[in-house]
Amino acid sequence: MTWRFAAVAAWLLAAPSAWAACQLVQAELPVRTVNQRPVGVLTINGTEVPMLIDSGAFFSMLQPSAAAQLGLRLQRLPSHIRLYGHTGPIEAKLTRVAQVGLLGANLPNVEFIVGGNELGSGIMGVLGRNFLSMADTEYDLAHGVVRLVFPQGDCDKVNLAHWAGDAPVIETELYERDDKGIRLAVRVNGVELRALMDTGAPRTVLQLKAARRAGVKDADLQEPGRVGGAGLGRVRSWTTQIASFELGGEKVAHNRMDVDDTDVSDEEMLIGLDYFLSHRIYVSRLQRKVYATWNGGQVFTRGDAVRAYDARYAARPAEVAHDDADALARRGEAHAARGEHERALQDLDRAIALAPQAEANWLARARLHWTLDRDDDARRDLDEALRLNPGLHEARSLRARLQAANGDADGARADLLALDQALPPSAHLREAMARTYARLDMLPQALRQWGLWEDTHGGDAQLPDMLNNRCWLRLRLNVELPLALEDCKASVRLDRDSAASRDSLGWVQLRLGDPAAAVKAFDAALAIEPLAFSHYGRALARQRLGQAEAMRSDLAAARRLNADIDAELRKQGLPVADDAPRP
Repeated sequence: MTWRFAAVAAWLLAAPSAWAACQLVQAELPVRTVNQRPVGVLTINGTEVPMLIDSGAFFSMLQPSAAAQLGLRLQRLPSHIRLYGHTGPIEAKLTRVAQVGLLGANLPNVEFIVGGNELGSGIMGVLGRNFLSMADTEYDLAHGVVRLVFPQGDCDKVNLAHWAGDAPVIETELYERDDKGIRLAVRVNGVELRALMDTGAPRTVLQLKAARRAGVKDADLQEPGRVGGAGLGRVRSWTTQIASFELGGEKVAHNRMDVDDTDVSDEEMLIGLDYFLSHRIYVSRLQRKVYATWNGGQVFTRGDAVRAYDARYAARPAEVAHDDADALARRGEAHAARGEHERALQDLDRAIALAPQAEANWLARARLHWTLDRDDDARRDLDEALRLNPGLHEARSLRARLQAANGDADGARADLLALDQALPPSAHLREAMARTYARLDMLPQALRQWGLWEDTHGGDAQLPDMLNNRCWLRLRLNVELPLALEDCKASVRLDRDSAASRDSLGWVQLRLGDPAAAVKAFDAALAIEPLAFSHYGRALARQRLGQAEAMRSDLAAARRLNADIDAELRKQGLPVADDAPRP
């Protein structure tokens, strides 16, 4: 990492006369980083509601399931408003909340948009820029804090990175539209791009068109896949090597970044949570500037050049009191999000020792143990979290998944039953419950949970996956095949780029005795992705059609892709080549 540091910025920061005339009045919002999501809590009509802290969202939102749970009345959005996210349009409505509690204040008659996708991890909505831009905003997410800052006095020319000390300060101009997005210019491989700083994006990501403008060739794109985001649908995604990234004098060399095939906004790049965790950032509406300092360590999630960074350039870490359990836990979760697992464990261990009654810290450490494949440690922490608070539904859902994965079917069933009795019908956890029931081959229970989830998630980006999962479960157990066919067809309509949905459709058509239609579905799946199951299914369909040579070719291709495919098909309850009926 190399830096250019303006001497004038250091002089302004050190000059006592400047700060004597400028005072910063701050209000702090504690933030926990859960599964790569910064989460704060507000109250809606007296109920605590965990919210994603999302600087990329122009307005605050509630998820449809949360609005149903809170008993809020919905109305249409004004006709001139159209919402778009990273991956496409957002189906939405509007609601008005009588009382919102935030930062010690009660705000009456607050509007929220209702829509978007489930975010998981107990998150019930999005806290957007209509709250976050009420004042200057300081993002100190590495220590689990967002601050709304109200400059008082003569602050027009003061360097507002008040914590920096002798560390270099990144400083750049902010250009805003009416929606107050944190927009600035960056350079990627020497090419200037428009960027939006977005805490709601787990990683920094380039648009495909922008990546090409920065010199990235198609041959440089690796690890193809698809990603979701705000909005319906999914987009194609890759990673690529980026020679250099520059922002306000900071230059980061030799990193991998995500590249998404999306162009629904004017921004060519989203600077995501990984950058926020590796920097302390001050957004000045007064000066129309962004100030930042580097915290040390990896800058981007996919970075691979930590040894090239010089730790002397890092700002001195913010003080965290050794006896402040909540602050230690928040810092620990931030370490975990950055992949600094040992430091995360140290902070979470200390937080639990200080406040053993805080069930959220046991759950946080259980998530970390789960990430590290320490199932026994995760199970012990989940047990303690639930002993302290039997109503901690996220912990119970995670324990059910853990038990199902480790052969404790009775324990998983007990937790699922408790969740079913405790959760409201619209709860987002019902989709995860359905998948756990499916793993236990408990068909009626899985189908019921998926049905409850679908009732309030008709516009959710997970809907195609849910329909495909339900279709596949019915196929495996060879029941309700006409309904399975409807689910698979609906999944394909909603997500035409999904090879998995087309593969499931082919298997259902095969089992229903329509091999010609099955071949078409498998052809479509294989045109998207070389799936062993699709080759095998097409082999069986071609066998039924009397196409022996083509059948042998597909069977060989399937076994090349997956040497254990015959055993896997038998385990799934599907036909294998020796069992396939002859034409």
